[in-house]
Amino acid sequence: MKKFFNLVFLVISLSVTAQNPYFEISKQMEILNDVLKKLATNYIDDINIGDLMQKNTKRMLNGLDRFTTFYDEQGILNQKMRQEGHFGGLGVRVHYKDSLILVTDVFKDTPAAEKLKTGDEIWAIDGKKVSELSSKVASNLLKGAAGSEVALDVKRNGKMLHLKIKRADIKLDAVTGTYLDGDIGYIRFVKFNKLAAKQVKKALLDLKSKGAKKIIIDVRGNPGGLLNEVIKIVNFFIPKGKVVVTTKGRFDKFNKTYSTRNPSVDEEIPLVILVDNHSASASEILSGSLQDYDRAVIVGDTTYGKGLVQRTYKLKYGTYMKQTISKYYIPSGRLIQKIDYWHRDKNGKPTLMRDNVKEKEFKTTNGRIVHNLGGIVPDIELKTDINESLIKDLKNKGILFDYATWYYYNRPQPAKPEDFKLTDKDFERLLQFMEENNRYPESDAEKILAKARKKAEKEHQDASVIKMYDVLKKSYKTQNINLLKKHKDYILSELSKDLIKRYFQKDALIEYNVKHDAVILKAKEILNNRNTYDRILRNEE
Repeated sequence: MKKFFNLVFLVISLSVTAQNPYFEISKQMEILNDVLKKLATNYIDDINIGDLMQKNTKRMLNGLDRFTTFYDEQGILNQKMRQEGHFGGLGVRVHYKDSLILVTDVFKDTPAAEKLKTGDEIWAIDGKKVSELSSKVASNLLKGAAGSEVALDVKRNGKMLHLKIKRADIKLDAVTGTYLDGDIGYIRFVKFNKLAAKQVKKALLDLKSKGAKKIIIDVRGNPGGLLNEVIKIVNFFIPKGKVVVTTKGRFDKFNKTYSTRNPSVDEEIPLVILVDNHSASASEILSGSLQDYDRAVIVGDTTYGKGLVQRTYKLKYGTYMKQTISKYYIPSGRLIQKIDYWHRDKNGKPTLMRDNVKEKEFKTTNGRIVHNLGGIVPDIELKTDINESLIKDLKNKGILFDYATWYYYNRPQPAKPEDFKLTDKDFERLLQFMEENNRYPESDAEKILAKARKKAEKEHQDASVIKMYDVLKKSYKTQNINLLKKHKDYILSELSKDLIKRYFQKDALIEYNVKHDAVILKAKEILNNRNTYDRILRNEE
């Protein structure tokens, strides 16, 4: 009889849980509350309950999708600054490396531009050593109200400097540069914040007033941003009343269709959109919707594949949660989401959407066939970013960046950007720089080998086994140098862009890219041949 009542209770409990998920929430919160109380009163050491809960909350959300995240008060302020397009600070982009802050970029016309240089190492902020601060705390110390002053201890080219800099209101431009090359206007566009539509429209009209009859919009590396901004920008090139994107979620309240609401700016001007595998979200709505309407030729590499929509909700005690609420579909009906976070493999890793959902063919307005489940595939594919793990590691370890810093301080500045050109000797000097500093990039295979060697040492394996690992490592080194030589032109091109920006600021880099970048050159070639441009959009051989 007792077993019978237990079974009845279990069935009732499961029924209540299935019908009302809040029952399960209440149950789990009671359990968690008991766990925390026992830890607070009985654990062997003091516990920071706040830190513990924040870490576990973030870990819990990591089991969903990578875009559902938890923010404390400072985190949401940082997000709002990115969306608003301005903040109080110095005007630098930084990277935390080996217990110091490395200045990786200095914004034009900011307080930092007067005092700091790319490659500077910040060792202390207002007397506080960076090595004793978390990256989060150090970042917050650099920010502050416009007009307030910060003292920095900076190491530059081997010398220590003590600098005092007044913070200012720093504008995070969406459009970072424009250039007119003959009758082709070029717009470099890096984020969809609240300044985006206004700045893109201004850039478009300015270039047209100067004689632009064709336009290139470059959203390579643009991670996206505000949905309303991308709808406005698409509207510049297509008429009022056209669907731009539709969102579909688990609940009807998140199902919505977004259409253009205003008269267009120019529905006829030939247009090319440049994308790469870092163009995501709003960048994919921009390029994908214009592709679906056959309004622009898309050139570059397949985009990131983020077809998920997030909304931020305020929680208690100044915290927030940004959560995924729906998927978005562009005008042809395509879902461009690449990663499936809801179907995981046996190791718990997300799989690909196309492994779990049937990939379909869709058609553009002119009948061109396009596909779903994997980002926006360009009309003209150009994979200019070298994908080898060794080349990625060359960048990720900062070897190219540090060599550019050495070059900047040890070579005379060219008189003009067009006079600047790296040679084979500069590449050989890079290899020498790596040798002198014992800094080499590693392939993924080498990293696995290094882990295996450490494990062999830990297990006290025979010296001959360790020696075998070392022989393999030496062999990899020779092979890697040969692979770097194979990609010499690409490496020198990346170095050139870094150095031109340091010598002449970003305006010069825009001009350099318009005249040398392979993807931009291809876009110009297409725009300069109207028959080719029309043939691509009409799907004619």
